[in-house]
Amino acid sequence: MPRPDIAHPPLPQPGSLVPPIYARLLRMLLQHADVDGDRVLAAAGLDWGTLVKDDTRLGRDTIVRLAEGAMAATRRPWLGLDLGGGAPVSAHGALGYAAVTSRDLRESLHMLARYGTTRNDTMAWTCIDTRTGITLQATERTELGSVRGFVIDTVLGAVLRMIETAVGQVPASLRIDLPLPTPAWREQYQRFRVAELRFEQPAFAIHVARRDLALIRRLHEDGTTFQQLLDAARKQRALWMLAHTAEPVEEIASRLGYVDTSNFSRTVRRWFGATPRELRESGGRLPPAAP
Repeated sequence: MPRPDIAHPPLPQPGSLVPPIYARLLRMLLQHADVDGDRVLAAAGLDWGTLVKDDTRLGRDTIVRLAEGAMAATRRPWLGLDLGGGAPVSAHGALGYAAVTSRDLRESLHMLARYGTTRNDTMAWTCIDTRTGITLQATERTELGSVRGFVIDTVLGAVLRMIETAVGQVPASLRIDLPLPTPAWREQYQRFRVAELRFEQPAFAIHVARRDLALIRRLHEDGTTFQQLLDAARKQRALWMLAHTAEPVEEIASRLGYVDTSNFSRTVRRWFGATPRELRESGGRLPPAAP
């Protein structure tokens, strides 16, 4: 049965592939690497001011220019692994929350397959149940040329992080097939601690043995609920929007689901020990006493 929270996911427009949040995350990743992220955005036809306000999805040509520029600027051909593996679950919207609050790993994998295109339309997914387990297999839908490996690595990192969040660990039986040449920097994949990684395969696929499909990180046992995950995402989003956009506080409150701006301001003070105005003026730096 489909989950009620994403039973009717929005369909991407033709030619639009991924939400702009991934470009925002990439720019922040570049800044942390002491790279001028705004210059990389500009070369891809993007600018930060528009990117933080406009939720229009990015098309193929923009993705190619952005990924090429980012990898060249950082000299990290494995940059996709950094981006996908470092993206918080909240970046993947309803798909991420559905995946990490599923009943077990089997349901989580089926959620990823069913709704994967709502976040990334460059590939579609199929969950194949077999006698020995499940294979989550991708079908590439877009020709990405020189950045194909970057996109596959980004998706791989994101999926593995969601799986780890969902069950509390990378399943011991998890194996990965990649339709890419073996890179000189293969050791970068070791961060995910998977049982087996094979390159030069016919398709991008993730395999999990049957014995691990019942794995579940019972949220109620560690005191975590879906509402707490949602609140954590709102907290992160509020801080980011106050620090990086010029949108009025009233608009930010509305976007985060607060009808009453004063209630939003009180919540921000409780979260961060500072008012929205103080956070904005400090560029998002928290006061020493803030949790």
